[in-house]
Amino acid sequence: MNQFVRLILMLALGCLGACAARPAMPAQPARGTPVLLAGGSTSESPAVAARKARLAAALATPPYILPAAHTSEDWLAAAQTAAVADPRVQAATRAPDGQPLRAEVMALGPASAGDVPPSLEHACASDRCARVQMYVYPTNTTVTALVAAGGTVLGVDVLADAQPEIPADLADLAVQIALADPQVAAAFDGLTPDAAMATMSATKTALETTSCERSRHLCVAPVFQWGSSALWTIVDLTEFRLVGAAWTDQGASGRRVWSEATLQDAALAPLCETPVVLERAGWRLSYLLTSSDGLELRDLRFQGRPVLASAKVVDWHVGYTGRNDQRVGFSDAIGCPVFSAAAVIPYAPPLITTAPDGGFTLEVTFRSPNWPQPCNYQYVTRAHFSAAGTLRFMAINEGRGCGVEGIYHPVLRLELPPGADLSDQSGARLTDEGQITWRPGEPHALHARTDEGALALAPLWEEAELAYVYWSRPTPAEGQGDLPSIGSCCALDARQGPERFINGESLDSGAVVWFVPRIGNAERKRCWADTALDGGMLVPRVWPCGGGMEIAWLPGSAGYGESGLRHASGARPGG
Repeated sequence: MNQFVRLILMLALGCLGACAARPAMPAQPARGTPVLLAGGSTSESPAVAARKARLAAALATPPYILPAAHTSEDWLAAAQTAAVADPRVQAATRAPDGQPLRAEVMALGPASAGDVPPSLEHACASDRCARVQMYVYPTNTTVTALVAAGGTVLGVDVLADAQPEIPADLADLAVQIALADPQVAAAFDGLTPDAAMATMSATKTALETTSCERSRHLCVAPVFQWGSSALWTIVDLTEFRLVGAAWTDQGASGRRVWSEATLQDAALAPLCETPVVLERAGWRLSYLLTSSDGLELRDLRFQGRPVLASAKVVDWHVGYTGRNDQRVGFSDAIGCPVFSAAAVIPYAPPLITTAPDGGFTLEVTFRSPNWPQPCNYQYVTRAHFSAAGTLRFMAINEGRGCGVEGIYHPVLRLELPPGADLSDQSGARLTDEGQITWRPGEPHALHARTDEGALALAPLWEEAELAYVYWSRPTPAEGQGDLPSIGSCCALDARQGPERFINGESLDSGAVVWFVPRIGNAERKRCWADTALDGGMLVPRVWPCGGGMEIAWLPGSAGYGESGLRHASGARPGG
């Protein structure tokens, strides 16, 4: 038998053995949700626990920097010791108050010719030099030290908003975080993925100059291949969590490059186009993300009876005192990140949680990309639906803003069911458009009567000093569609935008109630956010503020028992 025939037979037998040992890959895997976002919690896998223990040990002992996992040569170990102890490196890995930041040696090895700048070539010409590259997680900074063989640190480069390539142990950790996440398993719909399916586990997912560009964290993109498809995952190695995942088809044109932003946008895009119907605890409503009016709730009903036609926060007005007492500020639009000019966009899809009273809460968080740094904002629109038929609709600010003397005016729009009659606290019917100023400590409410019963709309003061209240007739151009920014961002009186809709027209076809609380911020008291060191990481600390309205059935109305009008007296409820 000639050598060629022998080779063919050996290859054939080898193929038969391999095919018997491993089932053929299907052309198309069973898939779960095409695009998913993870819940945001840190992975509880043993690999993460071990990693966190190593980081904690490093932060407890000088030089407070986690060394490279493996150092095979003594001269490289000595170079690492010299680099992490260098005062320039220590300065780059400390907070302004001197506390150590979480930092890690990412690369340790001989310096190549391209690593040595011309000014230091002479120092490395006669002997070898080492390159020690470190990453500072809280500041998203890469620090590179060039060390001579004798342990002299020749140079230190500190580059902000830059990330090094990651070592093999971190790439493996990213795969383990993805594999341990139940949503990844659910995405495969019955198949248990394993590490052998992962590729690109050390590839950072990036747009422009950052990895997870909306959080400025160190993120990588393990891709799990199966058949003609691949599950692209994004793993945040700063917070040890899965950011999300998306299925892609692998064709001649290659797969789409996903980043944190594109993944979030893809998951949120359907909410910008089609309302989602929600039925729970006796309630039925739909919700969607508008272009610039944030989260809108539509056709709210309790046990089949209409409560509101619509509820949303159309603007956040933020005013500051400039020089010569001039007012400056912003009109912050919150809304969908896709095809939108909204300045503050959703951080994650709507969150629905069960409440202790048997009802539920629906909320969306809108965030500036660099929050909680100065001149970045985070807003929450929250709706609590009680099992008794009461709705609490809140606009919440979680800082940080551009100064410590900001005044916030969220503009809430509540449209009553078609044909509803509106009356004041005394029960006198309001026949024409109008406005009034409410203050805490005084009894305030508006009453709305429909064919199904009567409702009371009362203020939830929280941290508000006062509120401007307007009522107008429902009109398509006045908020039934998406509204541009209205009113003045900086006015400290009732010129908040809805007043332009008050033209003395009659309310014969229903009514819209506008509620605009005034809330002043105070550093580390309300409407504020900051960062604090926790385990070597800068984590947000929030002092929220907010205001809103409660919509409750009046006693004996449509068969509902006690009134939910608990806050009409002006008391400040908690939560």
